[in-house]
Amino acid sequence: MRNKNRQNQWVIVIAFLLLLASCDDRFAEINTSPNDITEIPNEYLFANAVRQTFLSNTYLHFTFGGQYSHMYVGINDSRYIDSYFDHFTGAEYRYVFENIYHGPIRNINQVILLTESGGMQENAVQHAMAQIVASVSFLRLTDGYGSIPYEEGGYGQKDILYPEYNSVEAIYTSLMDQLKINMELLKTAQAENAYPGADPLFSNDLNKWVRFANSLRLRMAMRIRFVAPQAAAPIIQECLSQPLIEENSQNAGLETQDSDIGEFQNPLYSSYNYWKWKMSQLLVDQLKATNDPRLEVFVAPNSNGEFVGIPNGLSDSYFSEWDWAGTSNPSDMLVGRGAPIYYMSAAEIWLLRAEAALAGFVSGNANDYYQTGLRKALEQWQVSPSQADEFLASANATLAGTEEQQLEQICTQQWLACLPETYEAWCNLRRTGYPKIAKRLAPIYEPGASEGKLPKRFLYPAIETNINQANYLKAIEEQGPDEITTPLWWDVRD
Repeated sequence: MRNKNRQNQWVIVIAFLLLLASCDDRFAEINTSPNDITEIPNEYLFANAVRQTFLSNTYLHFTFGGQYSHMYVGINDSRYIDSYFDHFTGAEYRYVFENIYHGPIRNINQVILLTESGGMQENAVQHAMAQIVASVSFLRLTDGYGSIPYEEGGYGQKDILYPEYNSVEAIYTSLMDQLKINMELLKTAQAENAYPGADPLFSNDLNKWVRFANSLRLRMAMRIRFVAPQAAAPIIQECLSQPLIEENSQNAGLETQDSDIGEFQNPLYSSYNYWKWKMSQLLVDQLKATNDPRLEVFVAPNSNGEFVGIPNGLSDSYFSEWDWAGTSNPSDMLVGRGAPIYYMSAAEIWLLRAEAALAGFVSGNANDYYQTGLRKALEQWQVSPSQADEFLASANATLAGTEEQQLEQICTQQWLACLPETYEAWCNLRRTGYPKIAKRLAPIYEPGASEGKLPKRFLYPAIETNINQANYLKAIEEQGPDEITTPLWWDVRD
Protein backbone atom coordinates (compact mmCIF):
# COMPACT_ATOMS: atom_id res chain seq x y z
CA MET A 1 0.00 0.00 0.00
CA ARG A 2 2.99 2.34 -0.34
CA ASN A 3 3.54 2.82 -4.04
CA LYS A 4 5.11 6.28 -4.17
CA ASN A 5 4.80 6.62 -7.94
CA ARG A 6 1.08 6.12 -7.73
CA GLN A 7 0.88 8.51 -4.79
CA ASN A 8 2.65 11.17 -6.87
CA GLN A 9 0.05 10.67 -9.60
CA TRP A 10 -2.71 11.35 -7.11
CA VAL A 11 -0.97 14.51 -5.91
CA ILE A 12 -1.48 15.82 -9.45
CA VAL A 13 -5.10 14.62 -9.62
CA ILE A 14 -6.00 16.12 -6.25
CA ALA A 15 -4.22 19.38 -7.09
CA PHE A 16 -6.22 19.61 -10.32
CA LEU A 17 -9.50 19.05 -8.47
CA LEU A 18 -8.61 21.64 -5.83
CA LEU A 19 -7.77 24.08 -8.63
CA LEU A 20 -11.18 23.54 -10.19
CA ALA A 21 -12.87 24.13 -6.86
CA SER A 22 -10.98 27.39 -6.26
CA CYS A 23 -11.49 29.05 -9.64
CA ASP A 24 -12.88 32.60 -9.45
CA ASP A 25 -14.63 34.83 -11.96
CA ARG A 26 -11.55 34.90 -14.21
CA PHE A 27 -12.42 31.32 -15.23
CA ALA A 28 -15.12 32.77 -17.46
CA GLU A 29 -12.61 34.93 -19.24
CA ILE A 30 -10.60 32.03 -20.59
CA ASN A 31 -13.38 29.51 -21.22
CA THR A 32 -16.19 29.87 -23.65
CA SER A 33 -18.65 27.99 -21.44
CA PRO A 34 -17.53 27.79 -17.79
CA ASN A 35 -20.75 26.10 -16.68
CA ASP A 36 -20.56 23.37 -19.30
CA ILE A 37 -19.52 20.10 -17.62
CA THR A 38 -17.71 19.01 -20.79
CA GLU A 39 -15.01 21.54 -19.93
CA ILE A 40 -13.86 19.11 -17.23
CA PRO A 41 -12.20 15.95 -18.60
CA ASN A 42 -14.33 13.02 -17.50
CA GLU A 43 -11.16 11.23 -16.32
CA TYR A 44 -10.93 13.63 -13.40
CA LEU A 45 -14.61 13.31 -12.62
CA PHE A 46 -14.24 9.53 -12.68
CA ALA A 47 -11.16 9.48 -10.42
CA ASN A 48 -12.84 11.82 -7.96
CA ALA A 49 -16.07 9.79 -7.94
CA VAL A 50 -14.15 6.56 -7.33
CA ARG A 51 -12.34 8.06 -4.36
CA GLN A 52 -15.57 9.49 -2.96
CA THR A 53 -17.26 6.12 -3.35
CA PHE A 54 -14.65 3.94 -1.70
CA LEU A 55 -13.03 6.19 0.90
CA SER A 56 -14.03 5.48 4.49
CA ASN A 57 -17.04 7.43 5.71
CA THR A 58 -17.47 8.33 9.39
CA TYR A 59 -21.22 7.77 9.58
CA LEU A 60 -21.25 4.63 7.44
CA HIS A 61 -18.22 3.00 9.03
CA PHE A 62 -18.41 4.16 12.63
CA THR A 63 -21.56 5.76 14.01
CA PHE A 64 -24.00 3.51 12.13
CA GLY A 65 -22.09 0.65 10.49
CA GLY A 66 -19.49 0.23 13.23
CA GLN A 67 -22.02 0.20 16.05
CA TYR A 68 -24.93 -1.59 14.38
CA SER A 69 -22.50 -4.32 13.31
CA HIS A 70 -21.37 -4.59 16.95
CA MET A 71 -17.73 -4.01 16.10
CA TYR A 72 -17.30 -0.56 17.69
CA VAL A 73 -18.80 1.34 20.63
CA GLY A 74 -18.78 5.11 20.84
CA ILE A 75 -19.06 7.75 23.54
CA ASN A 76 -20.99 11.03 23.85
CA ASP A 77 -23.43 11.76 20.99
CA SER A 78 -22.61 8.58 19.05
CA ARG A 79 -24.01 6.51 21.91
CA TYR A 80 -27.53 7.51 20.88
CA ILE A 81 -27.10 5.51 17.69
CA ASP A 82 -25.54 2.58 19.56
CA SER A 83 -28.55 2.74 21.91
CA TYR A 84 -30.97 2.20 19.00
CA PHE A 85 -32.52 5.67 19.16
CA ASP A 86 -33.87 7.17 15.94
CA HIS A 87 -34.16 10.95 16.31
CA PHE A 88 -31.54 11.85 13.72
CA THR A 89 -33.64 12.82 10.68
CA GLY A 90 -32.11 16.30 10.59
CA ALA A 91 -28.47 15.29 10.94
CA GLU A 92 -26.99 11.78 10.79
CA TYR A 93 -29.57 10.19 8.48
CA ARG A 94 -29.45 13.28 6.30
CA TYR A 95 -25.65 13.22 6.21
CA VAL A 96 -25.53 9.66 4.91
CA PHE A 97 -28.28 10.28 2.34
CA GLU A 98 -27.02 13.59 0.99
CA ASN A 99 -23.34 12.76 1.25
CA ILE A 100 -23.77 9.86 -1.16
CA TYR A 101 -26.17 11.61 -3.55
CA HIS A 102 -24.36 14.95 -3.62
CA GLY A 103 -20.88 13.42 -3.82
CA PRO A 104 -20.14 10.12 -5.58
CA ILE A 105 -23.51 9.68 -7.30
CA ARG A 106 -23.63 13.21 -8.71
CA ASN A 107 -20.10 12.95 -10.07
CA ILE A 108 -20.37 9.44 -11.47
CA ASN A 109 -23.72 10.26 -13.06
CA GLN A 110 -22.00 13.11 -14.90
CA VAL A 111 -19.49 10.60 -16.24
CA ILE A 112 -22.31 8.26 -17.26
CA LEU A 113 -24.04 11.05 -19.19
CA LEU A 114 -20.83 12.15 -20.87
CA THR A 115 -19.79 8.66 -21.95
CA GLU A 116 -23.14 7.16 -22.92
CA SER A 117 -24.07 6.51 -26.54
CA GLY A 118 -24.47 9.92 -28.12
CA GLY A 119 -22.81 11.63 -25.16
CA MET A 120 -20.28 14.46 -25.48
CA GLN A 121 -17.42 12.03 -24.69
CA GLU A 122 -18.98 8.76 -25.85
CA ASN A 123 -16.94 5.78 -24.68
CA ALA A 124 -18.53 2.38 -24.01
CA VAL A 125 -15.66 1.13 -21.84
CA GLN A 126 -15.62 4.16 -19.58
CA HIS A 127 -19.41 4.09 -19.46
CA ALA A 128 -19.37 0.48 -18.21
CA MET A 129 -16.81 1.27 -15.52
CA ALA A 130 -18.81 4.30 -14.38
CA GLN A 131 -21.96 2.23 -14.08
CA ILE A 132 -20.13 -0.32 -11.91
CA VAL A 133 -18.96 2.47 -9.61
CA ALA A 134 -22.47 3.93 -9.43
CA SER A 135 -23.87 0.54 -8.44
CA VAL A 136 -21.84 0.60 -5.21
CA SER A 137 -23.40 3.86 -4.03
CA PHE A 138 -26.95 2.90 -4.98
CA LEU A 139 -26.50 -0.46 -3.27
CA ARG A 140 -25.34 1.24 -0.08
CA LEU A 141 -28.32 3.56 -0.10
CA THR A 142 -30.96 0.91 -0.75
CA ASP A 143 -29.41 -1.42 1.85
CA GLY A 144 -29.69 1.37 4.39
CA TYR A 145 -32.98 3.11 3.62
CA GLY A 146 -34.91 0.64 1.47
CA SER A 147 -36.72 2.26 -1.44
CA ILE A 148 -34.73 5.20 -2.82
CA PRO A 149 -34.58 7.39 -5.92
CA TYR A 150 -32.62 5.15 -8.28
CA GLU A 151 -33.61 5.53 -11.92
CA GLU A 152 -34.04 9.28 -11.40
CA GLY A 153 -31.71 9.66 -8.42
CA GLY A 154 -28.79 12.07 -8.64
CA TYR A 155 -29.86 13.60 -11.95
CA GLY A 156 -30.41 17.20 -10.94
CA GLN A 157 -28.41 18.17 -14.04
CA LYS A 158 -31.33 16.74 -16.04
CA ASP A 159 -33.73 18.93 -14.04
CA ILE A 160 -35.15 15.96 -12.13
CA LEU A 161 -35.79 17.74 -8.84
CA TYR A 162 -38.40 15.41 -7.37
CA PRO A 163 -37.21 11.90 -8.26
CA GLU A 164 -39.46 8.90 -7.89
CA TYR A 165 -38.44 6.04 -5.63
CA ASN A 166 -37.70 2.48 -6.74
CA SER A 167 -38.15 -0.57 -4.53
CA VAL A 168 -35.28 -2.61 -3.13
CA GLU A 169 -36.31 -5.57 -5.29
CA ALA A 170 -36.40 -3.46 -8.45
CA ILE A 171 -33.01 -1.91 -7.68
CA TYR A 172 -31.37 -5.27 -7.00
CA THR A 173 -32.79 -6.73 -10.20
CA SER A 174 -31.61 -3.77 -12.26
CA LEU A 175 -28.13 -3.59 -10.72
CA MET A 176 -27.47 -7.32 -11.13
CA ASP A 177 -28.56 -7.18 -14.77
CA GLN A 178 -26.44 -4.09 -15.37
CA LEU A 179 -23.36 -5.59 -13.71
CA LYS A 180 -23.59 -8.62 -16.00
CA ILE A 181 -23.79 -6.44 -19.12
CA ASN A 182 -20.89 -4.25 -18.05
CA MET A 183 -18.76 -7.20 -17.03
CA GLU A 184 -19.21 -8.86 -20.41
CA LEU A 185 -18.28 -5.64 -22.21
CA LEU A 186 -15.10 -5.21 -20.17
CA LYS A 187 -13.97 -8.79 -20.85
CA THR A 188 -13.04 -7.87 -24.43
CA ALA A 189 -12.31 -4.18 -23.94
CA GLN A 190 -8.96 -2.53 -24.57
CA ALA A 191 -7.29 -0.88 -21.59
CA GLU A 192 -6.31 2.20 -23.58
CA ASN A 193 -10.03 2.95 -23.97
CA ALA A 194 -10.58 2.88 -20.21
CA TYR A 195 -8.89 5.14 -17.64
CA PRO A 196 -5.09 4.84 -17.93
CA GLY A 197 -3.59 7.03 -15.24
CA ALA A 198 -6.99 7.91 -13.76
CA ASP A 199 -8.19 4.75 -12.02
CA PRO A 200 -7.45 4.78 -8.27
CA LEU A 201 -9.26 1.48 -7.70
CA PHE A 202 -7.55 -1.05 -10.00
CA SER A 203 -4.97 1.01 -11.93
CA ASN A 204 -6.86 0.38 -15.17
CA ASP A 205 -6.60 -3.41 -14.89
CA LEU A 206 -9.79 -4.46 -16.67
CA ASN A 207 -9.44 -8.07 -15.55
CA LYS A 208 -9.77 -6.85 -11.96
CA TRP A 209 -12.79 -4.73 -12.90
CA VAL A 210 -14.44 -7.83 -14.36
CA ARG A 211 -13.73 -9.81 -11.20
CA PHE A 212 -15.03 -7.00 -9.03
CA ALA A 213 -18.27 -6.60 -10.99
CA ASN A 214 -18.92 -10.34 -10.87
CA SER A 215 -18.07 -10.54 -7.16
CA LEU A 216 -20.41 -7.65 -6.39
CA ARG A 217 -23.13 -9.41 -8.33
CA LEU A 218 -22.47 -12.57 -6.32
CA ARG A 219 -22.73 -10.63 -3.05
CA MET A 220 -26.08 -9.24 -4.17
CA ALA A 221 -27.42 -12.62 -5.31
CA MET A 222 -26.45 -14.19 -2.00
CA ARG A 223 -28.13 -11.33 -0.16
CA ILE A 224 -31.48 -12.10 -1.78
CA ARG A 225 -31.22 -15.88 -1.59
CA PHE A 226 -33.46 -16.25 1.46
CA VAL A 227 -36.25 -14.07 0.10
CA ALA A 228 -36.02 -15.09 -3.58
CA PRO A 229 -34.18 -18.41 -3.86
CA GLN A 230 -35.47 -19.22 -7.33
CA ALA A 231 -34.29 -15.88 -8.71
CA ALA A 232 -31.00 -16.02 -6.83
CA ALA A 233 -29.95 -19.58 -7.70
CA PRO A 234 -29.18 -19.16 -11.43
CA ILE A 235 -27.36 -15.87 -10.79
CA ILE A 236 -25.25 -17.45 -8.05
CA GLN A 237 -24.39 -20.36 -10.32
CA GLU A 238 -23.55 -18.01 -13.18
CA CYS A 239 -21.32 -15.84 -10.98
CA LEU A 240 -19.42 -18.86 -9.69
CA SER A 241 -18.66 -19.92 -13.27
CA GLN A 242 -17.09 -16.54 -14.06
CA PRO A 243 -13.92 -14.82 -12.79
CA LEU A 244 -14.19 -13.67 -9.17
CA ILE A 245 -11.95 -11.96 -6.64
CA GLU A 246 -9.84 -14.92 -5.52
CA GLU A 247 -6.52 -13.41 -4.44
CA ASN A 248 -5.77 -10.50 -2.15
CA SER A 249 -4.01 -8.76 -5.02
CA GLN A 250 -7.49 -8.45 -6.57
CA ASN A 251 -9.19 -6.92 -3.52
CA ALA A 252 -11.30 -3.83 -4.11
CA GLY A 253 -9.97 -0.92 -2.09
CA LEU A 254 -7.97 2.28 -2.08
CA GLU A 255 -4.37 2.93 -1.22
CA THR A 256 -3.56 5.08 1.80
CA GLN A 257 -0.34 6.44 3.18
CA ASP A 258 1.04 7.11 6.65
CA SER A 259 1.50 10.71 5.62
CA ASP A 260 1.05 14.21 6.98
CA ILE A 261 -0.95 14.96 3.83
CA GLY A 262 -4.60 14.48 4.74
CA GLU A 263 -5.68 13.50 1.22
CA PHE A 264 -3.47 10.40 1.40
CA GLN A 265 -4.63 9.29 4.85
CA ASN A 266 -7.49 6.99 5.70
CA PRO A 267 -10.33 9.42 6.62
CA LEU A 268 -11.14 7.30 9.67
CA TYR A 269 -7.87 8.48 11.19
CA SER A 270 -9.15 12.01 11.73
CA SER A 271 -12.63 10.70 12.59
CA TYR A 272 -11.22 8.43 15.26
CA ASN A 273 -9.13 11.21 16.76
CA TYR A 274 -12.38 13.12 17.22
CA TRP A 275 -14.79 10.36 18.27
CA LYS A 276 -12.39 8.02 20.12
CA TRP A 277 -14.50 4.86 19.91
CA LYS A 278 -13.66 1.50 21.51
CA MET A 279 -13.81 -2.13 20.42
CA SER A 280 -17.01 -4.08 20.93
CA GLN A 281 -17.10 -6.95 23.39
CA LEU A 282 -18.76 -9.15 20.78
CA LEU A 283 -15.86 -8.77 18.35
CA VAL A 284 -13.10 -9.08 20.95
CA ASP A 285 -14.67 -12.12 22.61
CA GLN A 286 -15.23 -13.85 19.25
CA LEU A 287 -11.54 -13.48 18.37
CA LYS A 288 -10.38 -14.56 21.84
CA ALA A 289 -12.71 -17.57 22.03
CA THR A 290 -11.40 -18.98 18.76
CA ASN A 291 -7.73 -18.07 19.31
CA ASP A 292 -7.92 -16.04 16.13
CA PRO A 293 -4.54 -14.40 15.38
CA ARG A 294 -6.37 -11.37 13.98
CA LEU A 295 -7.07 -10.31 17.58
CA GLU A 296 -3.74 -8.50 17.76
CA VAL A 297 -4.23 -7.13 14.25
CA PHE A 298 -7.59 -5.47 14.94
CA VAL A 299 -7.46 -4.74 18.66
CA ALA A 300 -4.96 -2.68 20.66
CA PRO A 301 -4.21 -4.04 24.13
CA ASN A 302 -5.02 -1.87 27.13
CA SER A 303 -2.38 -0.61 29.54
CA ASN A 304 -2.30 -4.03 31.22
CA GLY A 305 -1.64 -5.81 27.95
CA GLU A 306 -5.20 -7.22 27.90
CA PHE A 307 -7.75 -7.27 25.10
CA VAL A 308 -11.05 -6.02 26.51
CA GLY A 309 -14.19 -5.02 24.67
CA ILE A 310 -17.23 -3.12 25.89
CA PRO A 311 -20.82 -4.35 25.31
CA ASN A 312 -22.87 -2.39 22.82
CA GLY A 313 -25.97 -0.64 24.09
CA LEU A 314 -25.27 -0.29 27.81
CA SER A 315 -27.73 1.90 29.68
CA ASP A 316 -26.45 5.19 31.08
CA SER A 317 -26.03 3.86 34.60
CA TYR A 318 -24.09 0.76 33.55
CA PHE A 319 -22.07 2.69 30.98
CA SER A 320 -20.97 5.20 33.62
CA GLU A 321 -19.62 2.35 35.74
CA TRP A 322 -17.71 0.70 32.91
CA ASP A 323 -13.92 1.01 32.85
CA TRP A 324 -13.72 3.00 29.64
CA ALA A 325 -10.00 3.66 30.01
CA GLY A 326 -9.33 -0.07 30.44
CA THR A 327 -11.24 -0.96 27.26
CA SER A 328 -9.28 -1.70 24.09
CA ASN A 329 -8.99 0.78 21.25
CA PRO A 330 -9.04 -0.23 17.57
CA SER A 331 -5.56 -0.84 16.24
CA ASP A 332 -3.75 1.34 13.75
CA MET A 333 -4.54 -1.28 11.12
CA LEU A 334 -8.15 -0.09 11.38
CA VAL A 335 -7.88 3.61 12.22
CA GLY A 336 -4.25 4.62 11.59
CA ARG A 337 -3.26 7.21 9.01
CA GLY A 338 -2.15 4.47 6.65
CA ALA A 339 -4.86 1.95 7.56
CA PRO A 340 -5.89 0.00 4.44
CA ILE A 341 -9.30 0.61 2.89
CA TYR A 342 -11.07 -2.52 1.67
CA TYR A 343 -14.55 -2.57 0.19
CA MET A 344 -14.45 -6.23 -0.91
CA SER A 345 -11.91 -8.97 -0.29
CA ALA A 346 -11.00 -12.42 -1.53
CA ALA A 347 -11.82 -13.74 1.94
CA GLU A 348 -15.44 -12.56 1.70
CA ILE A 349 -15.89 -14.10 -1.74
CA TRP A 350 -14.47 -17.50 -0.74
CA LEU A 351 -16.76 -17.51 2.29
CA LEU A 352 -19.74 -16.69 0.07
CA ARG A 353 -18.71 -19.66 -2.07
CA ALA A 354 -18.65 -21.81 1.06
CA GLU A 355 -22.18 -20.68 1.91
CA ALA A 356 -23.37 -21.34 -1.64
CA ALA A 357 -21.91 -24.85 -1.56
CA LEU A 358 -23.44 -25.55 1.85
CA ALA A 359 -26.84 -24.44 0.56
CA GLY A 360 -26.53 -26.69 -2.49
CA PHE A 361 -26.47 -23.93 -5.09
CA VAL A 362 -23.23 -25.29 -6.51
CA SER A 363 -21.05 -28.35 -6.23
CA GLY A 364 -17.84 -28.28 -4.26
CA ASN A 365 -16.74 -28.84 -0.70
CA ALA A 366 -18.03 -26.11 1.62
CA ASN A 367 -15.28 -26.76 4.16
CA ASP A 368 -12.55 -26.39 1.55
CA TYR A 369 -13.99 -23.04 0.46
CA TYR A 370 -14.37 -22.05 4.12
CA GLN A 371 -10.75 -22.77 4.93
CA THR A 372 -9.57 -21.00 1.80
CA GLY A 373 -11.56 -17.97 2.90
CA LEU A 374 -9.93 -18.07 6.33
CA ARG A 375 -6.45 -18.36 4.85
CA LYS A 376 -7.08 -15.43 2.52
CA ALA A 377 -8.31 -13.38 5.46
CA LEU A 378 -5.18 -14.12 7.48
CA GLU A 379 -2.94 -13.34 4.53
CA GLN A 380 -4.82 -10.11 3.87
CA TRP A 381 -3.92 -8.88 7.36
CA GLN A 382 -0.32 -10.17 7.15
CA VAL A 383 -0.64 -12.84 9.81
CA SER A 384 2.54 -14.94 9.79
CA PRO A 385 2.39 -18.27 7.90
CA SER A 386 3.11 -20.21 11.09
CA GLN A 387 0.26 -18.53 12.97
CA ALA A 388 -2.05 -19.05 10.01
CA ASP A 389 -1.18 -22.75 9.78
CA GLU A 390 -1.75 -23.21 13.51
CA PHE A 391 -5.15 -21.53 13.37
CA LEU A 392 -6.24 -23.44 10.27
CA ALA A 393 -5.29 -26.74 11.93
CA SER A 394 -7.59 -26.01 14.88
CA ALA A 395 -11.18 -27.12 15.29
CA ASN A 396 -12.29 -23.49 14.94
CA ALA A 397 -11.26 -23.54 11.29
CA THR A 398 -13.29 -26.61 10.36
CA LEU A 399 -17.02 -26.72 9.68
CA ALA A 400 -18.87 -29.02 12.04
CA GLY A 401 -22.35 -29.76 13.37
CA THR A 402 -25.72 -29.35 11.70
CA GLU A 403 -26.16 -27.42 8.48
CA GLU A 404 -27.42 -24.44 10.47
CA GLN A 405 -24.43 -24.59 12.81
CA GLN A 406 -22.10 -24.67 9.83
CA LEU A 407 -23.96 -21.72 8.34
CA GLU A 408 -23.40 -19.84 11.59
CA GLN A 409 -19.67 -20.55 11.39
CA ILE A 410 -19.46 -19.34 7.79
CA CYS A 411 -21.54 -16.22 8.33
CA THR A 412 -19.68 -15.24 11.49
CA GLN A 413 -16.46 -15.38 9.50
CA GLN A 414 -18.10 -13.34 6.74
CA TRP A 415 -18.90 -10.73 9.39
CA LEU A 416 -15.23 -10.62 10.40
CA ALA A 417 -14.06 -10.63 6.79
CA CYS A 418 -15.97 -7.41 6.15
CA LEU A 419 -13.63 -5.40 8.37
CA PRO A 420 -12.90 -2.55 7.94
CA GLU A 421 -16.11 -2.22 5.87
CA THR A 422 -18.36 -2.30 8.96
CA TYR A 423 -21.42 -1.12 7.04
CA GLU A 424 -21.30 -4.30 4.95
CA ALA A 425 -20.87 -6.28 8.18
CA TRP A 426 -24.19 -4.85 9.40
CA CYS A 427 -25.83 -5.72 6.07
CA ASN A 428 -24.58 -9.30 6.21
CA LEU A 429 -25.61 -9.60 9.85
CA ARG A 430 -29.18 -8.60 8.94
CA ARG A 431 -29.15 -10.95 5.96
CA THR A 432 -27.99 -14.04 7.83
CA GLY A 433 -28.77 -13.45 11.49
CA TYR A 434 -25.16 -14.24 12.42
CA PRO A 435 -23.44 -13.59 14.67
CA LYS A 436 -26.50 -13.62 16.92
CA ILE A 437 -27.40 -10.26 18.44
CA ALA A 438 -29.52 -10.72 21.55
CA LYS A 439 -32.51 -8.50 22.26
CA ARG A 440 -31.49 -5.78 24.69
CA LEU A 441 -33.30 -5.66 28.01
CA ALA A 442 -33.33 -3.01 30.72
CA PRO A 443 -31.84 -2.15 33.13
CA ILE A 444 -28.43 -3.27 31.86
CA TYR A 445 -29.10 -2.28 28.26
CA GLU A 446 -30.91 0.58 26.57
CA PRO A 447 -33.73 -0.84 24.36
CA GLY A 448 -34.05 2.42 22.42
CA ALA A 449 -36.75 2.94 19.80
CA SER A 450 -36.64 -0.64 18.55
CA GLU A 451 -37.58 -2.37 21.83
CA GLY A 452 -34.05 -3.72 22.05
CA LYS A 453 -33.92 -5.29 18.58
CA LEU A 454 -31.18 -4.58 16.05
CA PRO A 455 -32.30 -1.74 13.73
CA LYS A 456 -33.34 -2.88 10.28
CA ARG A 457 -32.85 0.35 8.35
CA PHE A 458 -32.29 4.10 8.48
CA LEU A 459 -35.05 6.67 8.62
CA TYR A 460 -35.40 8.95 5.61
CA PRO A 461 -33.98 12.42 6.34
CA ALA A 462 -36.48 15.13 7.18
CA ILE A 463 -35.45 17.26 4.21
CA GLU A 464 -36.43 14.41 1.86
CA THR A 465 -39.77 13.81 3.57
CA ASN A 466 -40.60 17.51 3.26
CA ILE A 467 -39.29 18.48 -0.17
CA ASN A 468 -39.97 15.22 -2.03
CA GLN A 469 -43.01 14.37 0.04
CA ALA A 470 -45.30 12.89 -2.62
CA ASN A 471 -42.73 10.33 -3.73
CA TYR A 472 -41.70 9.66 -0.13
CA LEU A 473 -45.28 8.91 0.91
CA LYS A 474 -45.73 6.57 -2.04
CA ALA A 475 -42.55 4.73 -1.08
CA ILE A 476 -43.50 4.11 2.54
CA GLU A 477 -47.00 3.08 1.49
CA GLU A 478 -45.42 0.27 -0.54
CA GLN A 479 -42.47 -0.51 1.76
CA GLY A 480 -43.92 -0.07 5.22
CA PRO A 481 -43.63 2.51 7.99
CA ASP A 482 -40.64 4.84 8.02
CA GLU A 483 -39.27 3.23 11.17
CA ILE A 484 -35.96 1.60 12.05
CA THR A 485 -37.82 -1.66 12.78
CA THR A 486 -39.23 -2.04 9.25
CA PRO A 487 -37.24 -4.82 7.52
CA LEU A 488 -35.99 -4.46 3.99
CA TRP A 489 -37.20 -6.79 1.24
CA TRP A 490 -34.28 -9.20 1.61
CA ASP A 491 -34.23 -9.19 5.44
CA VAL A 492 -36.33 -12.27 6.25
CA ARG A 493 -34.23 -14.38 8.61
CA ASP A 494 -35.82 -13.18 11.87
